[in-house]
Amino acid sequence: MSSQEKPALIGPGPLAGLGAFTIWGAFGLYFKQVGFAEPFEILAHRILWSAVLTLILVLALGRRKKLLELISSTRTIGLLFLSSILVAGNWVIYIWAINSGNALEASLGYYIMPLVMLLLGRVFFAEKLNRVQLVSVAICTIGVLNLLVFYGHLPWIALSLSTLFAFYGVIRKFVPADPIAGLFVECALLSPVTLGYIFWLESQGDAAFGHIGIAQDALLIGLGILTTIPLVLFAFAARNMKFSALGLMQYINPTLQFLIAVLVFGEAFTTAHMVTYGLVWFGLGIYSWDNLRTARQNRAKS
Repeated sequence: MSSQEKPALIGPGPLAGLGAFTIWGAFGLYFKQVGFAEPFEILAHRILWSAVLTLILVLALGRRKKLLELISSTRTIGLLFLSSILVAGNWVIYIWAINSGNALEASLGYYIMPLVMLLLGRVFFAEKLNRVQLVSVAICTIGVLNLLVFYGHLPWIALSLSTLFAFYGVIRKFVPADPIAGLFVECALLSPVTLGYIFWLESQGDAAFGHIGIAQDALLIGLGILTTIPLVLFAFAARNMKFSALGLMQYINPTLQFLIAVLVFGEAFTTAHMVTYGLVWFGLGIYSWDNLRTARQNRAKS
C-alpha cells in the first residue's frame, strides 16, 4: 500500500467518523432526559445553542477567515441552507421517535442508511456498485418490506431518518466548508426561525426552558455541545474519506441505538422485528464482507 492510500484507512477522517457515530449511538439516552420539552422546542434549542457554541469555536480557533469565505459565496450559502433543512428534519423526527417509544425503528433507519449512502454515492459520485453490493441492497429492501407485510405500513421513521441524513452527507461533501464554520452557518441560517418559535412558546405559556428548573435548562443548553461535536466530526469525515466507506462505519450508531431501545428503554422486539433485523443484518454482513475482501485485494496489488 502506498503512503497516499494509508490515510483513507487509518487517518483522521475515519477516526472522526468513528467518534461521531459512537456519540450518536448513545444520544437517545440524552433525549429521554429532555423529554419534558416537546420535540420542536428541543429542536429549537439544539439549533440555537449549537449556533452559539460553533460561533465561539470559530472565534477561538481563528476560523473567521474561513467563515467569511463561506458567507461570501451565494452557492455555498444555498447548499448550507439546504443541508440545514435536511439535518433539522432528521433531528426532529429522531427526537420524536425516542420520546414516543419508537427508538427501535429509529435504529433500523440508521442500519439501512449505509445502503442509502451506497446508492447516493453511485448517483452523485460515480462510485461503482458490484453484484455483491446490489444483492445486499436487495436483501435489506426485503427486510424493510417485511414490516409493511406485518404492520400494513412502511417504517416511515426509519426511511425518513436514513434518507434525510444520507442526503445531508451528500450536500456536505459538495461544500468546500471548514466543518466548524459550516455548522455555524447552518445553525445561524435557522436561528431566526428557532428564536421566533421559542418566543412564541413563551408567549403561549408552553415553554419548558426557564420554567421547570436549572437542571432542566442546563440539559437543553447541553444539546448544543452534544450536537456540535459529532456533527463537526461527521462533516470532517465526509470530506476526507470515501462516501461508501463512511456509510459502512456508521453501523456503530444503530447497534448502540438498538441495544439501548431493547435493553434500556424496554421496547418490544417482536417476531416481525426479528425477521426484518435478521435480513438487514444479513445484507449488511454481505456488504461488509465485500468491502473487507476488496480492501485486502487492493492491498495485495499495492
